[in-house]
Amino acid sequence: MSYKAGFVALIGKPNVGKSTLLNRMVGHKVSIVSNKPQTTRRRVVGIAQGDGYQIAFIDTPGIHEPHTRLGKAMVDQARASLSEADVVVFVADGAHAPGEVDKQIAKLIAPREGERHTPLLLCLNKMDVLRAEEVVPHVEAYTQLFKTDAYMLTTATRGDNVESLVQMIVEKLPERAPIYPEDEYTDQSARFLAAELVREKILIATRQEVPHATAVMVDEWDESDPGLTRIRATILVEKSSQRAILLGKGGQFIKNIGTLARQEIEEFLGKKIFLELHVSVQEGWRMNPRVLHELEYDG
Repeated sequence: MSYKAGFVALIGKPNVGKSTLLNRMVGHKVSIVSNKPQTTRRRVVGIAQGDGYQIAFIDTPGIHEPHTRLGKAMVDQARASLSEADVVVFVADGAHAPGEVDKQIAKLIAPREGERHTPLLLCLNKMDVLRAEEVVPHVEAYTQLFKTDAYMLTTATRGDNVESLVQMIVEKLPERAPIYPEDEYTDQSARFLAAELVREKILIATRQEVPHATAVMVDEWDESDPGLTRIRATILVEKSSQRAILLGKGGQFIKNIGTLARQEIEEFLGKKIFLELHVSVQEGWRMNPRVLHELEYDG
């Protein structure tokens, strides 16, 4: 029996459910999730293993009009993932008809003359909020725009049709030996995932400009005690007012963030951790190449 393996790029606008879909297909949380656009800031690989196949999903930042150096780096990573993909899955919010950004992505995905043709599948997500009378018009609009009849309607939050989408992907994969060891499910380091889990809790709990102006940097990772990992991390913000929001009255807000993040990091690592968080103001960090490199956001 032949074995299939390959890289599959998940491409789409911000907030269409790419990360939720990835986590569902992989069976582990490898990409943080919130209802804020541009939650994913860098390329994340999640590995799905099955009978006779291995899929290395590349979760990419949502394609948008960038206004900062961080934003540009995010879009550049999404575009770069197309070149290494064996299959491209365009993920859309199926409850809405294609918009201008979808049209731009369709042009981006379309093969240039002389380039290899990468198989393309459409995932029209959020079908649970798609009205019955809009199913046919929306499906036709997306399939015509992307010039493919290969599509699947899904609800990633519930897992509806996700396994069917995986089987469609497997059919398009090349025959190849496994790319990663069979016990791996992501290429992310434990340090990066821990920082992302802290950021996720901040994204969920804050509003307006605060989520976009926040980043988390792990300063210390001490495993010298076999029963306890000590993690010290700095939360970066761009303004003193944002720092005040994250600290909260009597430091209660950051304490709550730390408690929620610690519980999930312990579950992920399978051991007890001590998590210490600090908030630091660094004006304009999203435009600072050095900071973006330290945060591993520059690709």
